[in-house]
Amino acid sequence: MANELCTYRETFADAFQERRPHFEIHCVDPDDLDREIARLRPHMVLCSRLTDAVNSLFAWILLYADGENRAEIHTAGERMTLFDVTFDHLLSILDKIEMLLRGPHVETA
Repeated sequence: MANELCTYRETFADAFQERRPHFEIHCVDPDDLDREIARLRPHMVLCSRLTDAVNSLFAWILLYADGENRAEIHTAGERMTLFDVTFDHLLSILDKIEMLLRGPHVETA
């Protein structure tokens, strides 16, 4: 997780961890995201800025970009935009990403 503001990032991370304890969640400063992607090699990132490193991942959620209440979701080459995002929306998206990752067409390292 590398979304702005730090308080949002930490709040989301705590809430995700509470509801999905099997997820491995790392909070990083957005300025360190590309370096952490190279180090951790995540399958998915939730962030506020899209970079080449983020765009190369299997899945990402661009949340509150430009301060707007929207999420741009990219999974397995498909992209969609969701407006008026709620926490339940995010949980649902993460669950779908998890199902895709467990499918036979994606290798998990």
